[in-house]
Amino acid sequence: MIRILFSASAAALLLAACGHPEPIFNSELDVRDALARVESTQLNAHMTSDVEASGSHWDRQIEMNWAAGALGDTALVMMAWTLRDAYISEGDTSVSWGHLFRGELTSINSDSVLTEKEVDPDAYRNGNGIENYYAAMALPAMLTDTAWWADQVSDSLVRVVWEHVLPTRSSAEQFILTKTDIQDTADVDFHPETNSSQRWVFEAPHGLPVRYEQSWYRGDMAYGSDLSIDWEWTSVNEEAISVAIADWKAPEWAKTPEPAAGPEVAGGGGDDDWYETTLAALPQLEVKAPALEGQLLSGGDGSLADFEGSLVYLDFWYIGCGPCMRALPHLAHMQEEFGPAGFQVLGVNPYQDSATVQRYLDRRELDIQQLILDSLPEAYPVRAYPTWFLVGRDGTVLARDMGYGDDTAAFLDSLVSANL
Repeated sequence: MIRILFSASAAALLLAACGHPEPIFNSELDVRDALARVESTQLNAHMTSDVEASGSHWDRQIEMNWAAGALGDTALVMMAWTLRDAYISEGDTSVSWGHLFRGELTSINSDSVLTEKEVDPDAYRNGNGIENYYAAMALPAMLTDTAWWADQVSDSLVRVVWEHVLPTRSSAEQFILTKTDIQDTADVDFHPETNSSQRWVFEAPHGLPVRYEQSWYRGDMAYGSDLSIDWEWTSVNEEAISVAIADWKAPEWAKTPEPAAGPEVAGGGGDDDWYETTLAALPQLEVKAPALEGQLLSGGDGSLADFEGSLVYLDFWYIGCGPCMRALPHLAHMQEEFGPAGFQVLGVNPYQDSATVQRYLDRRELDIQQLILDSLPEAYPVRAYPTWFLVGRDGTVLARDMGYGDDTAAFLDSLVSANL
């Protein structure tokens, strides 16, 4: 059986030839039914993301062949796909590949390292098996999640609006779904500037999305992002999909991964000891804190040594790290409360430049001294953020840890008070 999907350009030409056509869909339920008939397709997704607070921008170009159910003469338990994901950021491009077929998942990361593992296809009954979060977004959820349509309902905290755009001689018929979160003013995290919205544009005759927009902003952290996806759906048939997926071969240049460190290697364990291993690699307690130099946000060169004689809270962070950004107001409070007694908060940012960090702190009305680094020094192998150190007046490390949670503020206040 051959399944054919029309591209957006082909649909526009068809409409132009027919004058003002009648609508194909009467409601969003017709869009749902059309999508339910799509069982194989090729797509090209262009994804962009902008985060104004950190000045970051990236693009992804994702090419994919996808099928569910039966594929030619080959029976599939659930689905199969092959994808190429080109990630572009600040002029650099990294490419990764993925392939799921007959319960075998193959991945090739941007460093050309190939991994293979057996998977349970039933585990992807309401998912797609693509392990990279953003690449997974390129395969629209409504193609793989049977509960997606049932979830698109309005409740007291979500405003759902459907718009039917009728076809013209030059454009295809569309259904547009816009979802906007409504804040609960009684919530402890309520902030008047917080907002979140999603927008899907579905196009006739196939019902597939051609545009997705996601925008959110956390007013309490002065942080948010805008993301968009534009799809091109290519006219395909089952045989083309079969060749693209079933006959896929890993390229010869793909490299097998290095053998995992055995239990005899110190710190070579798995996830269970990740925290202990990471912490053990940091500067040790009761020894002199390693030298740390960079640009002071207040201007000029600076170093940790400049603050010797004060009790210093060294905070490794960056804009975009949720726990880091949540911690900042309390760090400013600590500076105000304990500063007169010889205490200094010194933020360390190895990812954003001085102007970006200053703009972000100004928006939150926070005054915290910062040391801006070009990169992490070898003496501070930080792997999780925030990572913090309490450095004594004589320059020795008194305490250190990673993360910031609900109980951290009270703990830090006690720790600083005990060491002033």
